[in-house]
Amino acid sequence: MQLSKKDPVIKLLYVTPEKVCASSRLMSALENLYDRRLLARFVIDEAHCVSQWGHDFRQDYKRLNMLRKKFRSVPMMALTATANPRVQKDIQNQLEMLKPQVFTMSFNRQNLKYDVLPKKPKKVATDCLEWIKKYHPHDSGIIYCLSRHECDTTAAILQKEGLAALAYHAGLPDSNRDLVQKKWVNQEGCQVICATIAFGMGIDKPDVRYVIHASLPKSLEGYYQESGRAGRDGEMSHCLLFYSYSDVTRLRRLILMEKDGNSHTRQTHFNNLYSMVHYCENVVDCRRIQLLAYFGETNFNPNFCKDHPEVICDNCSRKKDYKSRNVTDEVKSIIRFVQEHCGQMGRINAKRNPGSGRYTLNMMVDIFLGTKSAKIQSGIFGKGAAYSRHNVERLFRKLVLDKILDEDLYITANDQAVAYVVLGEKAPAVLNGSLQVEFHETESASAIRKQRASVAKMSQREEMVKKCLGELTDTCKMLGKVFDVHYFNIFSTSTLKKIAETLSSDAEVLLQIDGVTEDKLEKYGAEIIKVMEKYSEWTLLEDAACQSVDTATGSTGTPGSDEDAEDVGTTSSYFCNNANQRRKRKRPPNFGESKRKKTSHGGSQQFHYKGGHSKYRRTRRPFGSKAPAGSGSGSAPHSVAATPGAAGRLGVLAPPKPKARQFLQPSYSIL
Repeated sequence: MQLSKKDPVIKLLYVTPEKVCASSRLMSALENLYDRRLLARFVIDEAHCVSQWGHDFRQDYKRLNMLRKKFRSVPMMALTATANPRVQKDIQNQLEMLKPQVFTMSFNRQNLKYDVLPKKPKKVATDCLEWIKKYHPHDSGIIYCLSRHECDTTAAILQKEGLAALAYHAGLPDSNRDLVQKKWVNQEGCQVICATIAFGMGIDKPDVRYVIHASLPKSLEGYYQESGRAGRDGEMSHCLLFYSYSDVTRLRRLILMEKDGNSHTRQTHFNNLYSMVHYCENVVDCRRIQLLAYFGETNFNPNFCKDHPEVICDNCSRKKDYKSRNVTDEVKSIIRFVQEHCGQMGRINAKRNPGSGRYTLNMMVDIFLGTKSAKIQSGIFGKGAAYSRHNVERLFRKLVLDKILDEDLYITANDQAVAYVVLGEKAPAVLNGSLQVEFHETESASAIRKQRASVAKMSQREEMVKKCLGELTDTCKMLGKVFDVHYFNIFSTSTLKKIAETLSSDAEVLLQIDGVTEDKLEKYGAEIIKVMEKYSEWTLLEDAACQSVDTATGSTGTPGSDEDAEDVGTTSSYFCNNANQRRKRKRPPNFGESKRKKTSHGGSQQFHYKGGHSKYRRTRRPFGSKAPAGSGSGSAPHSVAATPGAAGRLGVLAPPKPKARQFLQPSYSIL
């Protein structure tokens, strides 16, 4: 109705491709607008769905080229975050964009840390729980599961162990899904959301600290898009993938069961799936470089991970240099064995040859290793005894990925999917010598797990900073409810981290931080400073302990060394972007022992901590200069005892600025 009016109030209209293709009424309204020259532009979001090579192809997206045919003079824009060069070209082709301007940027998300861990299918929920408790006990995150049932069971296991987790999937009523999403976005009763891949489209929660894939994603595009929901605020975040080759059979079966897919579409899905398996199986090349190369970004800095140790991927963090070895002779033996016992490539051939054996990859591994449980104890039996089981499994999976072997999917009477080994299309090339097979041998899976499990213990101060950040975040959530704004808009994650890093309740110190303004301190400062006072007391105790150590070891107290010592004591590496290039926290001119009162007792200094916010701030004056009139060394309340050991730390106490005093008085009441 609005669109048919002379001057429609609608400026931007969102419709689905399915609606465009199916609704004659909508098309009539668009034609009417076109005749009146009111159609400004068509913008197609998630444009990778247009291409059959895209990871989420939909038929109605492909039909959107009808807009080009009907409305020739209307400009068209296509947007996507996940399209490799081949898909980009196909999008232009399908939408009949003859000479479009193409704008691209790097696919690299430099604040994301990529890791792949071995998956124990029956224990993956427990592994997720242990990992979250170790690395992100109080942060928001997403766990992606393959099925609705896995979402429910994973959420239940996390809940049982005290983690606020909820399931989100298409099986829930709309009202329930909306409630779960709202709880998670505001972090009110939901820290972790266990979801199918349908969740997250358009979600822009900035402080998602981790995305865990409990099941193998269907494609690298899908993985990039889903893992990319972490760290939208630019802070360091984790992308963790639990990988087991057993997921491949499950996903292959789902692809075969798709009703509207033709053989070409199925093959595309299979290729996308095996690209994902390649990524997981490759334990040598940088994860980031693998991802970017898939999207056509081949000139990326190969030393990025080494230059940014805080986001180094699991492959780059391994110290061992893997040497490639030629395994062509062993592979020829495997091919001949499959030729003799398992038949040729393809379902039809396998069925027509009743004499052919049926061996899964796991059975082939047992035979090659020479285990007692092997089904056949001849041929290649025991040929791989020198390898670890982990490496033999990797070798056979590599042969499938390289199309030297193939897996023929068979559905049993119990509706179970079983994949039997057959020859692949490149097997003849290996036998005739035109194709050589190189293999990187690695350590065992258990060794990989042990290496990743080792983590440096945080110092006591880092623990305090982390705890302080948690309290500050909770305080901002409470303030968000009072002022009816999202807590992230009070102070961003990066600003809260910088506040926590100071462990100071001094308003002058907080004002030095980017994102902390006088207006914000006036509005929210009372509650923030109340939290910080607890931690600034801990800092004073720590400083006093450091001073007693200095005195006991005969510290000379020179100005230079004193300043350096203070900075070392107040710098934490927990939130540093580069552990090797830590920046010292800024110290404003008036920063010092604003909560300490100095008194003279027999030529030595004593510090007395006064609870609450200090009534005075210090202003420095050079050692040896005269104190202002009226501030002698008698019993005046603003006096400072001058001792030689205090060089570089002397100052006079002066009344605070009127502005700083206001920060302590809340201008609102909390119900």
